[in-house]
Amino acid sequence: MGKQTNFYVLGILLLGSLFYSGCATNPVSGKKDFVLMSEAQEINLGKQAHQQVMKQYRPYNDPALQSYVEGLVDELGKKSHRANLVYHVTVLDSPQINAFALPGGYLYITRGIMAYMNSEAELAGVLGHELGHITARHGVRQQSAGTVAGILGAGVGILTGSGQAAQAANIGSTALIRGYGRSHELEADRLGAEYLANVGYDPQEMLNVVEILKDQEEFDKQLAKEEGREPRAYHGTFSTHPANDARLQEVVGAANNIKTAATREAGREKFLKYMDGAVLGTSEQDGVIRKNKFYHTDLNLFVEFPEGWKVDNLPDRLIAQPKTSDAQLQITVDDLNKKQTPKEYLNEQFKGQIS
Repeated sequence: MGKQTNFYVLGILLLGSLFYSGCATNPVSGKKDFVLMSEAQEINLGKQAHQQVMKQYRPYNDPALQSYVEGLVDELGKKSHRANLVYHVTVLDSPQINAFALPGGYLYITRGIMAYMNSEAELAGVLGHELGHITARHGVRQQSAGTVAGILGAGVGILTGSGQAAQAANIGSTALIRGYGRSHELEADRLGAEYLANVGYDPQEMLNVVEILKDQEEFDKQLAKEEGREPRAYHGTFSTHPANDARLQEVVGAANNIKTAATREAGREKFLKYMDGAVLGTSEQDGVIRKNKFYHTDLNLFVEFPEGWKVDNLPDRLIAQPKTSDAQLQITVDDLNKKQTPKEYLNEQFKGQIS
């Protein structure tokens, strides 16, 4: 038996062992899923990832609003497929239209997306969608699939002696993993609508959310063209499906079948009370972009970029670059109380590349 055949057999045995040991019952479907971590490991992974998220964002400074959102997530979570999981939600101080979830019970929603909601039920629809990613273990399933993809890619490289073949295998497996995105988003929509029904809301509120965010996306496309930047859109199904998408209608219709007689109001007045006075758009604390100009009152800073440059004000840095170049300019804020010389500071930033 040759060396290549030995590697082939070894790879098959390793993958067989992984599949045998990595099967767990999905909390939503009740079927076996291929995952490579326990629930305890999933929670720990989410805890570590949360620390990284909070290095890029800061929590929105509104304790009443934060507590209100926590209450909604707690209520939805107790009526979900993983009612035993402890859920952690953070309202982020960002104008971005976004909400996302991490494995192990960590959810995030920006004040930016909340500004477009009209009621508590619509807010619960967004939170329910993100909760669905957690209950169905989407992040864990993708991570496990990525691990196997890496093993497959390495195995091809060993068998053929070709790094290009390994790269091709990885590209193919990556395409497969990205293909999960659409089905996962649809499943999260179905679960979100189901959780809305479970707590007494009309699951059709999910369609209202879709319409709102699709309208926002179209508006931002036009605004982005005027401001010379890329459009921003919510990552989920809302950004890729029109409100009358047949599959999404079916998802919400299925949730209607479990709606109980004990319905509740959409909660428009209550939601607007908590949103009253919320910051809309870019905060002065982060600086403001107006066309090709950047203003930051706290830092007493003004920067004017050439016409046509793309300028993005991210939570941790300002990035500007011409459309015709891959080069970019980044501006960050750092602590000046370290008592370092300029050379020491540059060495720290560039890991000893400065001599």
